[in-house]
This record gives sequence, C-alpha cells and structure tokens, in this order.
Amino acid sequence: MALPDDFASVLAKVEERGILNEDPQTIENRLALSVQTAGLRGGQRDLGDLGVGDWTLGVISRLKKALSSEMCDAEKKSLKDDYKILLNKGLTPEGITAVAAVVAAVVSVVNPAFAVSNIIIFLAIWLLKRGLDRFCSVPF
Repeated sequence: MALPDDFASVLAKVEERGILNEDPQTIENRLALSVQTAGLRGGQRDLGDLGVGDWTLGVISRLKKALSSEMCDAEKKSLKDDYKILLNKGLTPEGITAVAAVVAAVVSVVNPAFAVSNIIIFLAIWLLKRGLDRFCSVPF
C-alpha cells in the first residue's frame, strides 16, 4: 500500500514539533489518541463493555500483533531477513518512511480506517525507538 497523500507533511510537522525526541511511552500515548480519533471518524461504534480505553488498547494490540506477524521470525525471535535493511535506517525521515511503508501495508489489512498518516507515523516511530529486533523478541 502506498503511504497516505499527506504523509510527508504530517511527518514534517512531527519533526518540527520535536516529537521525534519524545520517549516511546509518550509516542504510544499519541498513538492511542490518534486511534481514538480515527475510530470516531471511521464510525467505530462497538467499544465493548469497558469503554474507549480498553477498545483503544485492543486496537493497538491487534496492530502490534499484525506487525509482529509480518516483520518477525517467531522461531528466531528476531526481525525477518526481508526487513533487516530497516535496522540501518534509524530515526530519520528516510528511516521513518521506510518503516512506515511496512506499517501502512499491515494497518490497511487490519482495518483501513486506521491507515492514516499520524497512526502510521507514530507506530513507525514507536517501533524504531523501541528497536525493531527488540520488538521481535517480545511476544504479543
């Protein structure tokens, strides 16, 4: 899947606002708010019995599991060979864009309503800050 049309401008805003310097937990909080916003815009109505917080955590969990299935070798608990080139890209606009391309493809399969630039960017940044190999070593 191609990246959304506004991807480059949203990434530029993320850089301008210093968001790349934030810790992974803060990035994950931004991701949660973005998921909630996209869910509201996309008409996601089934929030379950426990409300929007648990619904948001469930969506993020599904996205992370799908990314893990796509990018990680479960037996080796490491990044699949096809994605090892991403390890050298780093937390640069080029690195974020490269990881975001994978994220966008996975997210669009899980739920196209969440294949928006801010969700894709925050997931890509979170993955890079967490470490792609480290992400693969922890089960989801």
